[in-house]
Amino acid sequence: MSADRSPPDRRGDTNWKAILGIAAGVLLVWFIIANAQQVEVTWWVFDTSTSLIVVIVIAALFGAGITYFFTRVRHRDAGRRGDRRRGGDPSNGHGEPQP
Repeated sequence: MSADRSPPDRRGDTNWKAILGIAAGVLLVWFIIANAQQVEVTWWVFDTSTSLIVVIVIAALFGAGITYFFTRVRHRDAGRRGDRRRGGDPSNGHGEPQP
């Protein structure tokens, strides 16, 4: 005999992830439509005209890339230094003096 292992009836539960995902999508579409106007962008060498949302997305990607780069460098340097503030030996990786 096999026991019925179906999930319990959860009709009263609200799927908050789906609701938040739909709300984020609606806000994103609204943001894109609200920022669809053309803007003049001055680069170092030339000028161009593009929609504002493209400028915002490029700036966000550039900022995310800089953040990623600097957090990777900081974590790499911290791992290379060990934990010298507590007086430990960085070679064992635990910040404790080796016996």
